[in-house]
Amino acid sequence: MIKGRGIKFGVIGTGAMGKNHGRIASTLAGLNLVGVSDINLPSAEEFAAPLKIKAFGDYKDLLPLTEALSIATPTLTHFSIASDCLNAGRHVLLEKPFTGSAATARSIINLAQQKGLILTAGLIERYNPAFQRLLKEIKGEKIIGVDIKRLSPFPERIADTDVIFDMMLHDLDLLLQIVPDEIIDIQAKGEKIRTKMIDRAIVSLTHKSGTISRIEASRVFSSRTRKITVTTEKFLIEADLLNKTIYIRDFSSPTPSTLPVKPVDQLTEELKDFIRSIKQKGVPTISHNDILRTLTLAEEVKKAC
Repeated sequence: MIKGRGIKFGVIGTGAMGKNHGRIASTLAGLNLVGVSDINLPSAEEFAAPLKIKAFGDYKDLLPLTEALSIATPTLTHFSIASDCLNAGRHVLLEKPFTGSAATARSIINLAQQKGLILTAGLIERYNPAFQRLLKEIKGEKIIGVDIKRLSPFPERIADTDVIFDMMLHDLDLLLQIVPDEIIDIQAKGEKIRTKMIDRAIVSLTHKSGTISRIEASRVFSSRTRKITVTTEKFLIEADLLNKTIYIRDFSSPTPSTLPVKPVDQLTEELKDFIRSIKQKGVPTISHNDILRTLTLAEEVKKAC
């Protein structure tokens, strides 16, 4: 199935995120970007022209040219488009918030498994080098608390979902990697500020191990912040996901130290992982179980707001 210069690859949706997928895919050795599609055909054509690839207004016309696709369209279209791609025998990388619900996610995961195809989610922060270094540093440590902040000014693009599924979803996914044990209590508050959906949410989670986690997400803040602070019995460590830095303070020393973080492009790493999974018929970094756990937790947080 994999011939020529690489996996024949297409991108559905040429908004900001879709263009990023296409731009990076066009540079990767393991992919052969053959085309893009968007219901706004001029947008697809404008992106495709300098790359000398095909552009379509209907994604179904793109499918015969491809072996794998990224889907970066409005959330409400994710389930139907991903289903069509899987039924056509194509591997799929579906941008967050995946299908937007655990029930629909379970349905297309079952479809992918029946077809023997790779299906993963665009939870790009998992590939953040600062997060990867954080996981390495806390391995084997007893975690007392976790505090995560993801704050941004109001987006220019029109949000088609609330801040929990638009932004906090990343941090729920990361939290489940930091503290994988059962969550026994959720306390949450959500505020509608600029839209008819929740624009700011704060959640406190109690884990069976006794760890307390707090996550704040806002898309109506004055500036951008992406930070994870983990308190263990021995030290406090902070990962700045925006600036790709790690600060650690041992409780025996008042002076924090900085740990080196190797810079990488997260979307590049995500697409490389997708390529590897297809070629090796392996499990992607973002597994089906990860997707279902994260979406289920997001639904529970929203219900608690």
